Amino acid sequence: MHGMEVCSCKLLAELLLLTSRIACFNVGTGDVEDAPALDPLAKFEIVEKNGGVYIKGEESTIKASRRSPSTKCSPQGQEKVVVVGG
Repeated sequence: MHGMEVCSCKLLAELLLLTSRIACFNVGTGDVEDAPALDPLAKFEIVEKNGGVYIKGEESTIKASRRSPSTKCSPQGQEKVVVVGG
């Protein structure tokens, strides 16, 4: 979770609020719901085994501790699109 301890978070309904950074993420998708976060959180399967709790996922995604935002923009006709910010 971006190198932060789980104890610095609050779970509010479907949202995960990182209290030390004041960022907010959707629990189901990991998508950013409120700034200042720019990147969504990666989502992992949880596995319980021999009294321990583990995450299951691709090693590169786990080590990166983030995922790229999935944004799509397809202007129609002669229109121009300008994206400002992150």
